[in-house]
Amino acid sequence: MIKEVKSGFTLIEMLTVIGILTVIGSIAVSVVTVTLRETKKTDLLETARLTGDNTLSQIARSIRYSQTLDAPASCTPPATTSSVTITSLSDQLQTTYSCANNTISSNGASLFDTNSIKVSGCSFVCKQPSVAVPPIITIQYVLSPSSPGGFSETNFTLPFQTSVTLRNIQ
Repeated sequence: MIKEVKSGFTLIEMLTVIGILTVIGSIAVSVVTVTLRETKKTDLLETARLTGDNTLSQIARSIRYSQTLDAPASCTPPATTSSVTITSLSDQLQTTYSCANNTISSNGASLFDTNSIKVSGCSFVCKQPSVAVPPIITIQYVLSPSSPGGFSETNFTLPFQTSVTLRNIQ
């Protein structure tokens, strides 16, 4: 009598393996998706932070070393405005920094890529305790994505603020 040896897998064994591989694949895909979303959020935040810091530094440096503060005309009492105008010490040209249309502009040219970043809560606060003391300009604004999308990973707000004392005021 010859015994038949059955080789191969049963249907139950195959379905069990397929089920286990499906669960492992689902977990791997979700981990990769979350990682990619977090990477995108980190990239967006870093770009916005660098842009905001560079813009704030540029404005602060320009105001700090300006020859005159042309607008607002007086900082006594403190004045909150959406723009500030200075005259440069080096080239005697006027520069107006203004908050309008979800951006900050320098003589009408936007300092931000308005396709990716929008500005809100922008203001310039000018205060001067007395005529003998140089004016202090406080610059503040908040950056957020222009089109945040539906994912929480692409929604953020970054506040920026600094105070600048005019050094060369005449």
